[in-house]
Amino acid sequence: MTDTPENHADEAEGKEKFREALERKARNARSQQAHHEGRLKIKGSSGPNGQSRTFRRKSG
Repeated sequence: MTDTPENHADEAEGKEKFREALERKARNARSQQAHHEGRLKIKGSSGPNGQSRTFRRKSG
């Protein structure tokens, strides 16, 4: 395996594609974070009032 200009070009192209994919991933993560921050700050304000469910075995 020799270092030819073609190998360096392929490597640079691969690095550029990888960098673009990482940028897309980071952009997507930031948009999801902004979406979640826009929600209600009080967790569980609707639904059951915080009681945990209890499970009992059936006897007999």
